Amino acid sequence: MTKIRTCLFGLGHMGRNHLRVLQENSRFELVAVIDPVTDALPANAEGVPLLKQLPDDLKFELAVVAAPTELHYSLVTGLLQRGHHVFVEKPAASTHTQASELVALAETKGLRLAVGNIERCNPVVGALRGVIQSGILGRLVHLNGLRAGGFPRNVKPGNNVILDLGVHELDLFRMILGPIDIVHGVGHCTQASSIYDAAEISVRSKTGVTGTVHVNWLTPQRMRSVRVTGSEGLCLVDYIAQSCELFGHNLQKKNTPFTDLNWTTDANGLDTAHVPVVAKESLKEQLDQLFLYLAGKPHILAVGAELIESVSLVEQAEKQVAMAHVLPFHDPHPERKL
Repeated sequence: MTKIRTCLFGLGHMGRNHLRVLQENSRFELVAVIDPVTDALPANAEGVPLLKQLPDDLKFELAVVAAPTELHYSLVTGLLQRGHHVFVEKPAASTHTQASELVALAETKGLRLAVGNIERCNPVVGALRGVIQSGILGRLVHLNGLRAGGFPRNVKPGNNVILDLGVHELDLFRMILGPIDIVHGVGHCTQASSIYDAAEISVRSKTGVTGTVHVNWLTPQRMRSVRVTGSEGLCLVDYIAQSCELFGHNLQKKNTPFTDLNWTTDANGLDTAHVPVVAKESLKEQLDQLFLYLAGKPHILAVGAELIESVSLVEQAEKQVAMAHVLPFHDPHPERKL
């Protein structure tokens, strides 16, 4: 089997993760890592050249871009113009206009372009979609996403918690509900006056389902979950534990694929069951999905219009917060001047 010659751009936190899974996947051949500020590769990356810039004569089919967000647009544009397929970490670009231009350029060049909205590839999201499609929850009413904790080591101007974390839930809501509108946003700037590090975003689908996304960098414990409320039941998903639980009355009596689960019923008649999830590292599943996409086969990655909308939703949410809903942090015990 011919391996896909791949070049990795960026060796920060996510870049090192991409380096690891690329080297572990036999369908990809990592031919170089490009990073202008890193002096050495991890010890397990022996044999892969580390370069400060891309040489004109380096031959490869796929570029994996894990550079800082503010560099995505220019870097991806250059790679597409040189004739390379591109997989870029989220968000694909900083604005709706930039994302649209990248998608149009890829289409013009006949190249593949996908963005790393990684929760799409979390096995528990597949379980959640199966729950929703089964109808066991009844009519969908509300989605609530929580993504908290994990303050970045280096927060640069232009980045914020909506761009960093909110993109995942907004993309997931869009994938489940179809087109959505951002209807409200409120944010906090607690560590720096111009950078949102906590935000609450409200959305509404075209069919009337509502959703709330809470994101923050401040919570000491990393928390990643989504709660889906239907007219007849509740589904609670934990991304980290890769668990999916059902709650409701008389759920086990419904004619669904979940009838034979190991249900328990409490004294109040509440049925509870765990939906089976085959655990797998999301980044490895994402790489498998990328292989399918490059081969022209069905996949679940965000490409084309969905790539554009994933950026657009973040941009809309940022505008909602910026218009009138930013809550600057006020220290309740400021130092008194003597």
